[in-house]
Amino acid sequence: MEQKRTGLSYVFTLAKGERGKLGVGMLLAVLCSALSLIPYLVVYQILLLIIQNEVTFGAMVMWACIGIAAAILQAILMSFAGICSHVAAFNTMHKIKVKVLEHISRFNLGFFQEHSPGQIKTTLFDDVDRVEQFLAHSTLELAQAIVVPLMMFLFMLRLHWVMALVMLIPMILGIAVPMMMVKNYPDMSAELAEDTEKLNASANEFITAMPVIKMYHLTAEKFEQYRNALHLYTTCWKKMCVSSCNPLSIALVVLDSAILFTLPFGGWLYLKGSLPVASYLLFILLTMCFFTSFLNLVTIVMQSMELGSGLDNIKKIMDMDEMKSGSK
Repeated sequence: MEQKRTGLSYVFTLAKGERGKLGVGMLLAVLCSALSLIPYLVVYQILLLIIQNEVTFGAMVMWACIGIAAAILQAILMSFAGICSHVAAFNTMHKIKVKVLEHISRFNLGFFQEHSPGQIKTTLFDDVDRVEQFLAHSTLELAQAIVVPLMMFLFMLRLHWVMALVMLIPMILGIAVPMMMVKNYPDMSAELAEDTEKLNASANEFITAMPVIKMYHLTAEKFEQYRNALHLYTTCWKKMCVSSCNPLSIALVVLDSAILFTLPFGGWLYLKGSLPVASYLLFILLTMCFFTSFLNLVTIVMQSMELGSGLDNIKKIMDMDEMKSGSK
């Protein structure tokens, strides 16, 4: 029976003492994304003034100042959000490494005979570093990718529900279809983690045997264990790149060309008289920023698949029993 993969909830369990900083960082990231919509609203208001022939110097200066103030505030909030998430991520990384090292120090010697230094190094550095990278960057992007599009969709649903539903079409095509195409990606990420362990183990063996290798004027290509591990590692990387290339390309093309859905439908509704010109312009502007978060969501999902195998290794070590005494 296939072992159940460790979920993302375990990441936040590991970051138990840093949830406050992560929460503040995610909240600031959401506010920052909300502020990123203001320039589009400024452009909308200026176009509306031009259409209504009500352009004045005072109005243009006012909306320009609003746009500049929003951009400055957005940069400040994003800086503080990054500081909070990175501090929480680095603290969590430090605590995990200390916990794993202290836990391993109480194992019996059989553990070190069954696990090579390369495997332990992979868990302590590669797997833990993935957790740090996810907490430092992906948590902010995840908050932005979920909360901001939901707020925008509710606003657009209130503005014109038919156009709001039309805007869901490229979202479904750009996310659901690529996610169905990468269903085997978690298995390949687990395979990559195993190949990384083998590569690190063989690299340590190669370094240990380096004096003998130099004595006979040999190269790394002659070290069969390292050569085979490197071949497996590069082969797995190529396979992952090939399997993810088409889904990501489809997501990028569909989400970037979402205006091809809203432009004709909105024009048809405008000609029928059921969509005001101001709302039509607003939907066209929002289309340009509505789907950017969803593209980040696809990337985060694939990163979480790669993170799962590392979490399995960390949890596996932390769940092992310690040696309480010399005979137990």
